[in-house]
Amino acid sequence: MTPGITFNIYVMSYQRPHKIMTKNCLEYCTYVVREEEADAYRNAGIDDMLVIPKDATLECGGKVHSFMSTLYWIIENTPEDVIFVADDDIKRFCYRLDNYTAITAENYPDWKERTCDEILRIGQLLYDLNLGLAFDNPQMALYVYDKEFCFKGMPGHVRWINKKALKARYDLKDPAISDVDMMLQELLMNRVVLLPKYFHSYGIQASNEGGTTIDSRKNYEYRCAMKNKWGKYYEFDFRKNTAKINVKR
Repeated sequence: MTPGITFNIYVMSYQRPHKIMTKNCLEYCTYVVREEEADAYRNAGIDDMLVIPKDATLECGGKVHSFMSTLYWIIENTPEDVIFVADDDIKRFCYRLDNYTAITAENYPDWKERTCDEILRIGQLLYDLNLGLAFDNPQMALYVYDKEFCFKGMPGHVRWINKKALKARYDLKDPAISDVDMMLQELLMNRVVLLPKYFHSYGIQASNEGGTTIDSRKNYEYRCAMKNKWGKYYEFDFRKNTAKINVKR
């Protein structure tokens, strides 16, 4: 990073001390865990931790109880200028250009250092452009690659935050709050986000084990809240279970 600009890698983890994955892909990182789970993570070999207190709240007064409230808590309670926040279920990082190349020991002797260098490089670019948010895309297919960077898209397993430029805010009363909403807030106020297509994480895709009625109802309510908030800029096909961001440049 530019001299004087601080940076760190964080991994958000919840109820998975028995399944440490992302740490094994990186040269260094700090795990963000709940206070009641800290000992379990220490016993699993996680030494560098940022512990969320049981009674933790955000600057807006909201409790830390979900993925997005945890993400904003990390933004508010870390000292670095630029941070990289990853999910805890990443198996590896990859290059995607004309070919698909996993960044692993089989392909690169310095694979962990190489991974962190790429992460740092994108963080530097985000800072230099004075943009607030970057993220990878959950779609990992080779045919998705058509350029090195895109200015919009659906967020995946990792995100970069440039704190001085980030304009998205957490509203505890907003039912649409999500990583997609965060991205749309940034598009509205910063005009551009960064989505690297040449470099991305390979994580375990989320699955609905059991498909409960409550989960389905909450998902439907969230999609409706997004549509009500963002109108023509957000589209969701309930039949195909796919979302589309309708922002053009």
